[in-house]
Amino acid sequence: MRFLKRRLSTQPHPNEPRSHRLVLIRWVYLGVVLVLGLWLGNFLYGDRLYLRSEGLVVGDPAIVAAEFPVTVKDILVREGETVSAGKTAAIVSSQNVTETIARLTSDVATRVIRQSELRIRSEVIDAMMPFAEHRQEFASGARKEFESLLDRRYLALNQHAAALESEYQGVQDLEKLKSEKRIIQNELATLDSVLAEAKSAVADLRRIYDDGRLRTPIDGVVTRLVANKGSVIRAGEPLIELSGNHRFVLAYLPTGAFFTVNEGDKVTVSTGLRNARGVVARVEPFAAALPREFQRAFTPVERQQVIRIEFQPGESPPPLFTKVTVRRTAPWS
Repeated sequence: MRFLKRRLSTQPHPNEPRSHRLVLIRWVYLGVVLVLGLWLGNFLYGDRLYLRSEGLVVGDPAIVAAEFPVTVKDILVREGETVSAGKTAAIVSSQNVTETIARLTSDVATRVIRQSELRIRSEVIDAMMPFAEHRQEFASGARKEFESLLDRRYLALNQHAAALESEYQGVQDLEKLKSEKRIIQNELATLDSVLAEAKSAVADLRRIYDDGRLRTPIDGVVTRLVANKGSVIRAGEPLIELSGNHRFVLAYLPTGAFFTVNEGDKVTVSTGLRNARGVVARVEPFAAALPREFQRAFTPVERQQVIRIEFQPGESPPPLFTKVTVRRTAPWS
């Protein structure tokens, strides 16, 4: 009887396996909840606890644009094409520039004609000046002789008056020539300056217009063709957008985070399964609106601080406008 009781006491209770399963389920449930909570916390607030940022691979931007209204006659590049500085990217025509050049050229011709007329008149005055001076001196001498004769009663008053009139006319003509000479010299000096400016304006306009050829300002890649053949473009509007060959990352950091980023910090730039080493080149002192790729739906436009990251030597940057993730490099790596 005692042996039977002892054997029954050593047999497992039929509810014991079930209790073990319940404990295991509880622990699994708690683990899942904990992992989910950690994931949710990291998703919502992780970028404020440690460096985890998103960015874009970009290059120094540039555009091809005209300084005057134009009509696009031809586009000589395509999207994705690598170009060098000075390459002809588009052929345009501008009626405004053509009319301006014609008007300025006409003004230059008119001023050249006026300049020639003034120089001819100046040479005539130079030729007449000695005769006018001699005439004035002769008239003055004659008047003095007549006055001496008048004092001795050898000359009538009407003859003396004629001598005075002749001297007055000689002085008047001489001073008129001198005054005209001064005015012509001043006008020629002003005309020379205006003419030089007009010729310079025509030369600058022809150089800028360059027979309608628009050239690329930098070495880089054509990222976008804004205009098409036949488009009418206003002054300053871009026809072609470029990105420079030197690539870097513009990343965005939330303001008020619990960490700091300094110039020289080493980071890892990731895209997919590919990683590249980088260094924080500049922490910009302003916040900018996030690109559309990083904006969350149904939320106001968010602004974050901008940092510039340069790729370290030997690293191959991803293609332009690739969306990347930036994390601080571990000290031991």
